Amino acid sequence: MKTKTTFKIVCAFLLITAFVVSCAASGTPTNSTAKADAAPKAYNPAGVWEYMVDTPDGGSTGTMRISGSPGAFTASLETDQFGTLEVSGVNVQDTNMTGNIEVMGTSAQIECQFDGDSMTGAVYLGQDVFSMSGKRVSK
Repeated sequence: MKTKTTFKIVCAFLLITAFVVSCAASGTPTNSTAKADAAPKAYNPAGVWEYMVDTPDGGSTGTMRISGSPGAFTASLETDQFGTLEVSGVNVQDTNMTGNIEVMGTSAQIECQFDGDSMTGAVYLGQDVFSMSGKRVSK
């Protein structure tokens, strides 16, 4: 009699274990009120941005235009000193954008961190680093 009871307990344990493992493997929630987390929407920096770069000669202002979609963004900077500068190698990851510009024959890198319709960042020109800030004025 003791053997039958032990056998029943072992079988019940195996059935419960198999059920839990199959639920975990199939992704089926064991709680009927559980909801799957929605994937966060990717940040899209596209639009027209007014920006300012702090330089030793004072602030340099302009307009940055970002267009495209994730994986295929393009950007340009309309500057008050150098005209329109095309940004090459535009890379957007999460809320960060990097790219390269050419200023008077010298290569510079830009980095921008977006927070909604605000932006901070920097321009790296040789050994110099110039802080940058801006706001989106239209999408």
